[in-house]
Amino acid sequence: MWAFILLIVIVLGISVTLQYSIDNHTAYKRLSQYDVKAIDTEFGKLSYLDEGSGDAVLIFHGIFGGYDQAIESLKSLVGDDYRKIAPSRFGYPGSDLPSEATPKNQAKAFLNLLDKLSVQKAYVITTSAGGAAGITFAIEHSERVKGLILLSSGVPVIKKTREEITGMMGPPPQLLNDFPMWLSTKYFGFVFKSMFKSEIDNSLYNTMLPVGPRKKGINVDETITNIDMDIHFDDYLVEKITVPILVVHAKDDPMAKYENIEKFISRTNAKTAIFETGGHLISGHGNAVSEAIKRFIEETK
Repeated sequence: MWAFILLIVIVLGISVTLQYSIDNHTAYKRLSQYDVKAIDTEFGKLSYLDEGSGDAVLIFHGIFGGYDQAIESLKSLVGDDYRKIAPSRFGYPGSDLPSEATPKNQAKAFLNLLDKLSVQKAYVITTSAGGAAGITFAIEHSERVKGLILLSSGVPVIKKTREEITGMMGPPPQLLNDFPMWLSTKYFGFVFKSMFKSEIDNSLYNTMLPVGPRKKGINVDETITNIDMDIHFDDYLVEKITVPILVVHAKDDPMAKYENIEKFISRTNAKTAIFETGGHLISGHGNAVSEAIKRFIEETK
């Protein structure tokens, strides 16, 4: 019996190893097939995708992202009617990691990108961990922003010292390699579904893999980006944002808490598209999220 069990374990091990090899090769190939462009900024190389025509929409993607996650999000959110500018933030695929990888410097790097593309004004979408840099961009470079759209975004809430910030939970370090992340998404996707409180399709997993080229960016988000709005709260003068704002959020979002979003809304003149359910990905509402964003853009042109 033990020999039979051992045989099963060996067969399963070989099967998993072969499947990982195939899927991992596919993930790297998929990432390389985008028509990626790059510019040199004062913070190093910045890679991006630029597709479509019309009013420009610039996105600050979330954790585990990159230009691929950014462009796929924009395709879902605004479709073919707008110019979609999808850069990788610091340390994500194709973009360098500078010594001072702050949200403020990230905003400057994206400003360099708009200059390079001769885009005078763009709509700015921030998602999740992209909130700090996107909000900074709207505060410090408002003359380049047509409107700010916060989608399940992090926001400044209250000033804290680094010592006061406890219980910050990022992805387990064990996940920050290709095989563990592949194994988790392939066979334990229910864990992510529980974490996000959202229905998750394979398109999201595709933009989280491979994780190797995203590892530096993920580490920066955990150690710098996600706490910058607490430590430097006084720098996030959201009351001074003069451009139109739209907040799109689900009340049951477990990662970007709705009570924090309410505080942001109370400090601004933001329009809102609030959903009772949907979690961090605001799933289960058909095209409602996309329609709210496109309606906002059309109303504020």
